[in-house]
Amino acid sequence: MQPKPPDIAVVVPALNERENLELLLPTLWAVTERLGLVAEIIVVDGGSADGTRLAAEQLGARVITQPERGYGGALLAGFADARAPFVVTMDADLSHQPVFLEDFWRLRGDADLLIASRYVPGGSAEMGAVRRVLSLVLNRTYSRVLALPVRDVSSGFRMYHQDGLATLDLQARDFDALEEILVKVYVRGGRVREVPFHYQARQTGKSHAKLIKFGWAFSKTLFRMWRLRNSTEAGSAR
Repeated sequence: MQPKPPDIAVVVPALNERENLELLLPTLWAVTERLGLVAEIIVVDGGSADGTRLAAEQLGARVITQPERGYGGALLAGFADARAPFVVTMDADLSHQPVFLEDFWRLRGDADLLIASRYVPGGSAEMGAVRRVLSLVLNRTYSRVLALPVRDVSSGFRMYHQDGLATLDLQARDFDALEEILVKVYVRGGRVREVPFHYQARQTGKSHAKLIKFGWAFSKTLFRMWRLRNSTEAGSAR
């Protein structure tokens, strides 16, 4: 008998996240099993030197090597490797709790893109003051400039329909890839829904986001997405 194809793929970009993955992966498996799902967990390794690959493989994940730089490059590699009709992306640092997959799965038919949102009623975030201000400025700027009905455009905890990922033609390769994906899904008429979510602070290790590089990448992507949002393609899609 042929093995049953996966119901859901979980893509986890990782760079030196062994300790966090040792906690995250068993919980992910437990949640998907409780939901009765056949799952594939794909860890996209960005060149770890702490045993991330070995630990992830021992815990049942499929580990692939990231061929292109940046967070966007990791997402593209994971999307290409996923076989399931629904694809979840989440961070390896335990800021995204696996139990939230229950909400995603329950609402899977309601949208083409589900976003775990910190900024809708019922959502919240554990952040330092500086990071909170930067996050709010970024999200409000994108939402207003691009006229998007979304409050948390930078959340990386998402569920996608696989059939909408193959034609994205993603240009961004850093964290700004999240905004580019969102805009392209939306302007093509995709349904986007935010789900209230509590974001937790990173448990161990340090963030790989560099603020200056982060800000520059977002600024460039905002201009590109403004052009796309106001293009003929966007107008016809809406």
